[in-house]
Amino acid sequence: MTPASPSLASARPTASWVHRALKAFLPTVFVLGMLANFFYYRADPLMPAIRSDGYGYHLYLSALFVQHDLSFRTEMAEWGATLNSSLGLTLDERTGRYLNRFPPGQALLMTPAFLIAHVSAPLVGAQQDGYSRPYHVAAALNGLLALLIGLALLRRALEEAGYAPPVVLATLVAVTFGTNLFHYGSIEASMSHAYSFALFAALLLLVPRFYREPTVRRALLLGFVLGFIALVRNTNALMALFVLLYGVFDPPTQRTRFAFIRDNVGKVALALLAFFAVMSILFAYWRYATGRWLVFSYRGYGFRFDQPQVLAVLFSVRKGLFFWAPLWLFAVAGFVRDRERLKPYLLPLLLFFILQTYLVATWWHWPYGSSFGHRAYTEASAIFAFGLAGFLTRLRTPASRSFVAGVLVLLVLHQGFLMLRYCQERLPGDRTTWEQYRALFTGS
Repeated sequence: MTPASPSLASARPTASWVHRALKAFLPTVFVLGMLANFFYYRADPLMPAIRSDGYGYHLYLSALFVQHDLSFRTEMAEWGATLNSSLGLTLDERTGRYLNRFPPGQALLMTPAFLIAHVSAPLVGAQQDGYSRPYHVAAALNGLLALLIGLALLRRALEEAGYAPPVVLATLVAVTFGTNLFHYGSIEASMSHAYSFALFAALLLLVPRFYREPTVRRALLLGFVLGFIALVRNTNALMALFVLLYGVFDPPTQRTRFAFIRDNVGKVALALLAFFAVMSILFAYWRYATGRWLVFSYRGYGFRFDQPQVLAVLFSVRKGLFFWAPLWLFAVAGFVRDRERLKPYLLPLLLFFILQTYLVATWWHWPYGSSFGHRAYTEASAIFAFGLAGFLTRLRTPASRSFVAGVLVLLVLHQGFLMLRYCQERLPGDRTTWEQYRALFTGS
C-alpha cells in the first residue's frame, strides 16, 4: 500500500477539526444566546422581552387569540389613560378600526411559539393574557430559533456557492459575532431582524437551486419565501431583484434569462402565485382596517427623497454601518476580489444595497431609532457573508491568512464589547458622539 503523502496526512486533522467545529457551531450559538438572555434579563428582571417594534408585531397575536378583536379597539381601551404612545396604531376614521403600522408577517412566524405559550401559561400559574412570562420567553426563544435557522441556511448557501469548509466556518463566526446579528437574535429577538435574516438566507439558497433545476416545489418555495420577506418588512421586497437578476451580468446571460422564463413560464407563474398568496394576507388586513386594499401604514412618517443622508448612514459615529460593523469593509473588498465566483450575485446584490441605502438614508429618521448598530442592515448580513467568504478565499499566503484571522478575532471581540456596553446602557442607542465612543474604551 502506498503511504499517504505528507500534505494529505496533514490536511486530514484540519478537515476533521473544521467538520467538528461546523457541527458544533449552531449548538454553541444557541447556548451563547441562552446565556445572553439569562444574564441580560437577570440584570433587569422588569425588562420585557416583547418591547419596542416587537410589541407592534406581537399585537396581532394577542388581539387575535386573547382579545378576539383585530380592530385593536380592545387593546387601546385596556391601556386607557396610561397610554403614552400610539403603540404603532392609528385610528382610521372611515372604519373606526386601528391600523397597525407593522406588517403581520412576523406575527405569523411567531404563531406556533405564541400558541405553545398560550396553552402552557395556566400550567405554570401564569395568566393567558398574551403578555405574561411564558409569552415573553416564547418570543425570545422563537427569535433565537430564527437566527439558528438562518445560520443553517446560510451555511448551505455558502457551501453550494463553492466555498471550502474553513472559509464557511470563519464566515459564519464573523457574521454572527462580528456584527449586530447575534444581538438581534438574542436579547432583542422580538424585533423582525432575525426573521428577515433567516428569510434572506433561504432566498440566497433557493434562487440558485431554482435556476439550476426549476421544479414545482422550488417555484412554490421561492414565491412563499419572497412573499414572507415582504410581509415581515415591506421594504425588503427589494430582494425581488435577486430573484430576477441572479446570474445576469451581460447581454448573453440576459438573453438566457428571457429564454429560461419562456421555457418555464408555468413554474414562474406558480412562484408569482405563491408570492401574491402570501401578500394577500397584508392586502386583506389593510382592507379590513381601512377599507382600502393599498395603504401607507406608517402614517405621520415618511421619506425625504430630496435629502438623502448616505454618508451618515454608512460612516457616521452616530449610526454608520461601516463604523459600527467594520467587518463589512472586508465583505465589500471580497465582492471585488472574488468577482469571478460571485459574478451571478453582483448585479442584484449591488442594486439591492444601493436602493436599500437610499431608502434608509431618506427615511425621516435614518438612524432607525434607538438600536445597537444600524439595524436596517442586520438581515443583509446574509448578503455580506458572500463577500466576506470571497475575501477569505482569495487570501493566498499563510501570513495573510494569519493576519486577517487576527483582525477578525479583534473585530469579534470589539463587537462583543460594544454589545456589552450597549446592554449596560453605557453606549447610547442613538446620537453617539466621538467623545462618548472613546470613553467606552478609556473609562473617562
